[in-house]
Amino acid sequence: MTDRVLVTGGRGFVGRRLVQLLRERGVEVHAPDRGVLDVAAGAFPDVTVDWVIHLAGRTFVPASWSEPADFYRINVLGTVNVLDYCRKTQARLIHVSGYCYGIPETLPIPETAPLKPNNPYAFSKKAAEDACRFFFECLQVSVMIVRPFNIYGPGQPVNFLIPHIVEQAIDSSAAIVVEDDTPRRDYVHLDDVVGAIDCIRRNPRPGAVFNIGSGKSYSVAQVAEIVRSAANVGKPFVSRGNRRVNDIPDVIADIAAIRDATGWSPSITLEDGLRGLVAHAKGRGA
Repeated sequence: MTDRVLVTGGRGFVGRRLVQLLRERGVEVHAPDRGVLDVAAGAFPDVTVDWVIHLAGRTFVPASWSEPADFYRINVLGTVNVLDYCRKTQARLIHVSGYCYGIPETLPIPETAPLKPNNPYAFSKKAAEDACRFFFECLQVSVMIVRPFNIYGPGQPVNFLIPHIVEQAIDSSAAIVVEDDTPRRDYVHLDDVVGAIDCIRRNPRPGAVFNIGSGKSYSVAQVAEIVRSAANVGKPFVSRGNRRVNDIPDVIADIAAIRDATGWSPSITLEDGLRGLVAHAKGRGA
């Protein structure tokens, strides 16, 4: 029998691609818009499902500094409402969290590393994870947590770093300009992320936590150089040298746990992913 899946945030950057993948695989997917499915308000559609994949939430770290209460309301209260919906309906839950480790003590970062959120977004995601653990341990909700590192891919809003660099590379900008070219991140392609989520759905481990990443890190300067090469442009690259509050110098995901549990591993290198992203942006006339 085909699993029935409810995707919160199914109209968002990750959600749209996940819904597409699940439907391609014959899964019955419900992904209503916010008018029908508002997790922060506790409004859920009247459907019976086997799984909930919880993606709805606020994600842009810089905005969390000016709106911390709203990030908490949507990301934490919304998750508690999803957990309670799963408790009532006995649906299993995959909670899509985020990077909560803060400045890491060691690299690569395993799931057992301490969570030390250093911005309001990460604080809200850690609190949401705490709720997941409580509902799993005390209220018998079957929940798994995934922690994607830095996701990129087609359709990501331009206020995120990689689409911002790509837009500048292919438009009339005189240069590619970033605030700080030094931070290193573990970038993982959107298609690899949704593939990982589906692998976890098909290989459930209730109570488990999984990193999703590439296992490598690249600096902002390296990303810009790959994009320039992919776009075949010689524009200068400029870093303003403005370090973000509480920024983290380097992150690399330890992805052994998800590989061992499900057989998943990333298939798209950053070089290939950025070439595809540049081609996609040019194709839509950006």
